[in-house]
Amino acid sequence: MSRTRVVIQSRLNSSRLPGKAMLTIGGMPLIELVARRASRSGHEAVVATSEEQYDERIAGHLAAAGIPVVRGSLDDVLGRFVQATADLAPEDRVVRLTGDNPVADADLVDELLAALDASDHTYGRVDIDQVPEGLGAEAFSVAALREADAQATAAYDREHVTPWLRRTLGELLFVPQGCPGDVHAYRATVDTLGDYVRVSSLFDDVADPVGRPWLAFMEDLAARVDAAGARVPSTTSAAGRVSRVVLSARAFDAGDASGDKPAESAERLRALIADAIERGVTHVDVGRDDGRSEELLRSCAEPALVKRFGLISRLSAPALEDASSQDAYDLAVEASAERSFANLGRRSVDALVFPDSVTAARGWPRAQRYVGDGVARSIGLVARSQADLEWAAATADVGYVEVRVVPGPTTDRLLAQLAARGATLVAGDEADGGPDGLPAWATAVMVTDLEPSAFDAAVAAVNR
Repeated sequence: MSRTRVVIQSRLNSSRLPGKAMLTIGGMPLIELVARRASRSGHEAVVATSEEQYDERIAGHLAAAGIPVVRGSLDDVLGRFVQATADLAPEDRVVRLTGDNPVADADLVDELLAALDASDHTYGRVDIDQVPEGLGAEAFSVAALREADAQATAAYDREHVTPWLRRTLGELLFVPQGCPGDVHAYRATVDTLGDYVRVSSLFDDVADPVGRPWLAFMEDLAARVDAAGARVPSTTSAAGRVSRVVLSARAFDAGDASGDKPAESAERLRALIADAIERGVTHVDVGRDDGRSEELLRSCAEPALVKRFGLISRLSAPALEDASSQDAYDLAVEASAERSFANLGRRSVDALVFPDSVTAARGWPRAQRYVGDGVARSIGLVARSQADLEWAAATADVGYVEVRVVPGPTTDRLLAQLAARGATLVAGDEADGGPDGLPAWATAVMVTDLEPSAFDAAVAAVNR
């Protein structure tokens, strides 16, 4: 009879939440809880960590707890998996889990293995496009793992363990029964401090944190998320998946004018960002001419939260208007974009946005190179006039328009053309008081008022 071994990868130097493997959940370190939940039905479980000195904390604790550990290269995680299964026969099976998903358990593993056995595949995984993050699992044979080890030479393949298997063997995509359907709402992984607070609270006062089924925890999580307030729906456009409400950073320093102390203003902003992302907001609009919105976003939000937002970056109007030649103009586009990337601490945006059609027409070729380089997903403009909309409709690769035009038959026709092309159309919130509805043509509405009541009003409007 073949054996199954669950191999759980873990390390202490997580960039988003360092040391999370040893944070307490359910009365024990996270990595111990993951291993015990995965092995409770009798499967063997091994934790594969690195040889780095700091991971001695993981290895030492697990050894004392009686949980097997192997140690190998920090970056060659595939090599660690081969070490962890060196004593198994080629026909035995391996299940890959990660050490930051405490909700996943032996029931989930058994469901995946049963589905794989019933298929004609030799590799299968939980479909992360249909299942909330935190329930990921992969299964494959020891023979396939060893073949991947022999053939995979790219650093990406070695670090992420299974890309070579997926490309070579094909895959079974598995959705466990009863899994909540909203993959973005019911996130159950521990990747940020906010994730830790939310997921660890699911285990509070649970008599048997090892034995309680994954589905029971997910039902609790879904109930809590649903009780927190209406979710923001989303749609697909040129900028990718976009929520129907976009949060604007242009008023992120409102606390300066309101009399709030800096610490109070920062905490208010942090709370708004955290609430927005938990309720489904996918994008934040940044790029004030003084760069302050980007700096505040980066300084007061958890870095991992900022990474979970898509970014809409507006180019600086004064810098573009002052350019006297085309070369100077290209340099101004580049300087504005690069300053935004530097302030944000990341070199990728979903939309790079010009102030109007005049600046867009001159700077479009330079912006298109950002798309070609994979730095920007789309480019667009702020439409303040019918002329701006006419230029956008006549330009084939406009992927984003912030609409600040008075409605009318002509503008509605132009907007319908852009919507039919899949452009992201965001209705500007000029009044700063929250929208009173979402126009039929709009992908999303932008909220610039940072009061929670304005955000709640926008969410209510798009859910009508």
